[in-house]
Amino acid sequence: MERRTYNEFCGLAKALDVVGERWTLLVVRNLLLGPLRYSELLRGLPGITTNLLAKRLKEMEENGLVERVRAPGEGGSAYRLAPLGEALEPVVHALGRWGWNRMTRPGADEHRSVEWLFVALRRRYRGGASLRAEVVADGVPYRFVLAPERAEIARGGVEGPELRVRAPGMALAALFLHGWPAEGAPEGVAVEGEGGEARLRALVEAFERGDPRVERPGEGGARSPRHAAEAGRSAIEVPPSSEFA
Repeated sequence: MERRTYNEFCGLAKALDVVGERWTLLVVRNLLLGPLRYSELLRGLPGITTNLLAKRLKEMEENGLVERVRAPGEGGSAYRLAPLGEALEPVVHALGRWGWNRMTRPGADEHRSVEWLFVALRRRYRGGASLRAEVVADGVPYRFVLAPERAEIARGGVEGPELRVRAPGMALAALFLHGWPAEGAPEGVAVEGEGGEARLRALVEAFERGDPRVERPGEGGARSPRHAAEAGRSAIEVPPSSEFA
């Protein structure tokens, strides 16, 4: 079957020829945290069929976006982003920022994943922190390595963590989306390491609560003195729920 194309001599059209098919950028999103086996990709993309996922991965391999590697542990193969696929991370974040403005409360039939939030956190880092943490969400380890200029967030553990946290994904999402609660660490959040709770709070506070809010037509108008003082700085508005985004 001949692949569809816009047949336009335009950078955007050329990009959409490659990444504009349904599910392609969501596969990229899920691989930003590290390699995944085929079964893990299928499980992490609710709604996609196995035949369609196989087709997308074949197309992405042919276009140089993903490559197969040997999977750790039990062997077999996994998929990881090739350099061309990694170069799409700013695109994923730009679309994620734009889409954040369309999020309120998750619908009853909408899927959620703490991994999607962790991807979003890669763009929400405030900078200036230094911390090595292992965050185990719903039994899966993730490494958070914060340096003053960048934050590494990926699947897998971290050697010599200063902080280790074990918690349900929903509890972690609430912390990163709404900040540190006045009553301290939520129930179900287990912290290990010297000064663990203080370090967990520092980890949470190292990230913005959400993405910059874009005002829609008709949402402007008179500003309060506080808003006037903040003119020129994008406001951060968190949807009124603890959804993963």
